[in-house]
Amino acid sequence: MGNAETSHDAPPTVQIPSPAPAGDQAVPTGTEGTAAHGAANQGEVVARMPPPQSTYTSPQQPLMQATRPAVAGLKTIPDMRLRRLMGVSAWALFLASAGLVLGVIALIRMMGDMPTWFEPVFSATGVFGLVLIIAAFITVRYRLVPWMLLGASSVTFAVGILLIGTV
Repeated sequence: MGNAETSHDAPPTVQIPSPAPAGDQAVPTGTEGTAAHGAANQGEVVARMPPPQSTYTSPQQPLMQATRPAVAGLKTIPDMRLRRLMGVSAWALFLASAGLVLGVIALIRMMGDMPTWFEPVFSATGVFGLVLIIAAFITVRYRLVPWMLLGASSVTFAVGILLIGTV
């Protein structure tokens, strides 16, 4: 069917011409190749390419670029300082422990005669304040957001005190 010379004796080769880089990166193959390759490629120039640099990107990188705080107009701190985290933690600890004491007082008072609206309103106020504390921890990388959230949680704590005081 085909030519007898095109049998499976030798694999086909394709040469793609490319410009040789200048300087010490160009090396004639006749001097550095093996004897078999050197004789066949006398005078041909082969380029030594530097090793490829790693182009690995984490799977989260596109997500992080798409949800950057600059998109929302928020300013982040490049390196989160531990004193900011300690400050947010101290304020949150105070609010959570004081809220627990306030909740125990409200529970004791609910065993007596209380209006029907008090239990859901007081519970919703406490849960909302707790959500604000959790959100402050999540947003600790931003400059003012955690402090505003903790301030709002303090306001809900004050509302809880007022609720207990008025009933």
